[in-house]
Amino acid sequence: MLEAATALIAEVGWGRVSTRAVADRAGVRAGVVHYHFRSQQELLAEAATGAIAAMVQEWLALLQGSDGPEQALHRGVGALAELSPDHPMHLLFAETYLAASRDESVAERLRGVLVELRGGLTRWLVEQGVEPTTATTLAPLLAAALDGLALHRGLDPGLPLGALPRLLGPVLAHADRETGGAR
Repeated sequence: MLEAATALIAEVGWGRVSTRAVADRAGVRAGVVHYHFRSQQELLAEAATGAIAAMVQEWLALLQGSDGPEQALHRGVGALAELSPDHPMHLLFAETYLAASRDESVAERLRGVLVELRGGLTRWLVEQGVEPTTATTLAPLLAAALDGLALHRGLDPGLPLGALPRLLGPVLAHADRETGGAR
């Protein structure tokens, strides 16, 4: 049911997904959906934020498997660049952020995903030699930049994502110099 809801959010938009459509897509009766979820909004929120959380975990794993910050940035940005502008994840992100701006329960779930992303980025930055206080400040800004890139990529396939590692590299180097950290 969650996969069906996620796909429908990307296909038709948050406001046009019905319980009946989710049930039909999942191959179950509508009563089964109502049995497992108190409301349609709860179903959509769980489906969307669950899919976004899974993507965040995949992206953080790319960073952990990298040999240094430059390779990590190339891998992370490359993962964004590999998604075509019409990829359902772009639409799911946009729809979920819009829903979160209108529904506090969706916003609360999405903030939880952002806490995971920021925490993972902070830990990674510290592992790269960035002082913890600086990493704690830099991680939310980096997360916001990545969100912005994902949203812009959905609108502009020509977005020069390849330049990002070159532009962010000095930021990380500066943060490292500021703290005297050694990699």
